[in-house]
Amino acid sequence: MNKASDLSIRRLSTITLPLAMEAMRAALDKAGELSVRVSISIVDAAGGLIHLAHMDGAPLQCRDIALNKALTAVGFAVSTGSWEDRLKEMSASVRQGLPLQPHMALFGGGEPVLLDGAAVGAIGVSGASEQDDVRCALAAVQAILSLLEHPSGHFGN
Repeated sequence: MNKASDLSIRRLSTITLPLAMEAMRAALDKAGELSVRVSISIVDAAGGLIHLAHMDGAPLQCRDIALNKALTAVGFAVSTGSWEDRLKEMSASVRQGLPLQPHMALFGGGEPVLLDGAAVGAIGVSGASEQDDVRCALAAVQAILSLLEHPSGHFGN
């Protein structure tokens, strides 16, 4: 780490608030379609909360759970639902200790937004069944990826 080239600023690609707003709409629409009430958290690449919705009637605790799902998804760049299988390959101490870490949610409903293999944000959904949480989160991710693929005609363009 003594090289001058190691002493630089790392640039971090991240989703923006307008993208998060579109993703939120997609997640809320999916929740409406499924007739569920959920909390939805959207975080940027650094784990900063940039958008939150708590539907009327969703359990209070779902706010924190949704955020923890988003943080876990962006931090590890994998779906939170993948952890059950991932943990099978780990030592007993990791299987026991990892779920106890702050802001970890190791069950479905957290989805990273991946561009070129890097997490540029994530969505966490909580309040419905695990499968419906996943469906809502994936709808949000798909909305972002679709907008990034076809940006014209959106955001007033």
